[in-house]
Amino acid sequence: MKRAVKSKSPAVTEAMASIAAPSASARDKAASAVIDPVPARYRITDYPMHYFAVIQRQNQANLARILRSAGLSVQMWRALSALYDQNAQTIGQIADMTVLDRSSLGRLLEEMAADGLVVRESPADDRRAVLIRLSATGRRRFESVLPRVQTHYRRLLHGVSGEDFATLMRVLRRVKANGRILSDPATLDEMQQE
Repeated sequence: MKRAVKSKSPAVTEAMASIAAPSASARDKAASAVIDPVPARYRITDYPMHYFAVIQRQNQANLARILRSAGLSVQMWRALSALYDQNAQTIGQIADMTVLDRSSLGRLLEEMAADGLVVRESPADDRRAVLIRLSATGRRRFESVLPRVQTHYRRLLHGVSGEDFATLMRVLRRVKANGRILSDPATLDEMQQE
């Protein structure tokens, strides 16, 4: 059953219509067809990376607006999120999780330490290593804005079913893994043999 979409913006209406669930027969045809994900004619909007970039840019702007009232940047939020998920990480581990450049992240973490959001410490067994921990202040700041961020993501994913979300995450993890394989020439041959 299709619902009418009310919107003041034709672009939003068009976008919502483009993600409407296909009919059962359309799904069956799509499932039985072998589809080449690289069309013969190049159009930027035929590639998912275009949509990733557009979604990421808009999400950054929307998230920045939410975080500004808490005195956080999007990059700070990502670092706090990584530490909230798993505390006591190295800068390299945080950089990998947050997809932030290590040198920029290092400066950001110094700023966050000065603001009392994180603490830097060296483990007793290896004084050369530096672990970053979420401070009590950082945890409180993160938890105070978390409900607003979760509401933002619920709105962003409005109309996406649980099944579609699970499929999306599975496909994104596959594309992420493929991207890592492509960055390692030693494993690229394995992918080409599939």
